[in-house]
Amino acid sequence: MEPILQVRNVEKTYDNGVKALKGVSFDVNPGEFLVVIGLSGSGKSTLLRCINHLHTPTGGEIHFKGKNITGAKGKDLKEVRKKVAMIFQHFNLVPRLSVLDNALNGALARTPTLASIFKQYSDEDREKALEYLDLVGIREKAFIRADQLSGGQQQRVAIARSLTQSPEILLADEPVASLDPATCHTVMDYLKKVNKELGITVVCNLHFLSLVRQYADRVIALKQGELVFNGSPDDITDEWFQTIYGEQAKEVHIN
Repeated sequence: MEPILQVRNVEKTYDNGVKALKGVSFDVNPGEFLVVIGLSGSGKSTLLRCINHLHTPTGGEIHFKGKNITGAKGKDLKEVRKKVAMIFQHFNLVPRLSVLDNALNGALARTPTLASIFKQYSDEDREKALEYLDLVGIREKAFIRADQLSGGQQQRVAIARSLTQSPEILLADEPVASLDPATCHTVMDYLKKVNKELGITVVCNLHFLSLVRQYADRVIALKQGELVFNGSPDDITDEWFQTIYGEQAKEVHIN
């Protein structure tokens, strides 16, 4: 099986001299649910932002479906952003817009500018957006304002918005970090549903190993910008936990 994504010796040094990534390499297989773990500041968010070209790597290469997309610009960058969707910790919804309109924002890349200003999306895109809202269990909220939803519901709208892009990879940057423990599993369940039912590859940053063990097919760990673990979540022993998080770290469980 050919990897859908290949990260090769990727480095990222910020203008202030901070080296966030130091030669990180790994593959992601089609349909995989890959979780990235590590302390805050280990480079997890920078890694996803390099994959999605919100940041430009300062070294190494990123290949998507065999094509080198490192430093993609213009039309090539637009194509990357269509196929590699991203959801964020803080949802990034437009509060005054309806749930449906927020989901339809995922179709902006293929909608003419004037049509998007007047919310004149195609019938096909409206049907898709409603379908994805249904998939994440929130279709009945389609016509209310996004700011009337709970945090967990807003994150589910963000998932639906990303799916409306018709992506092949979904990047999720700490998608449950802003949510209470009871809601974490709901959002993670829907991400897993997207992965299994739609076959969309997921790369997800997480903090809690209890969630990692439940949802990940495979785990990679970053420490100070370097890859220090690549394997099954079942292989993260107490010794590996201390290697990744430090000897004084205590594992917190999300039930």
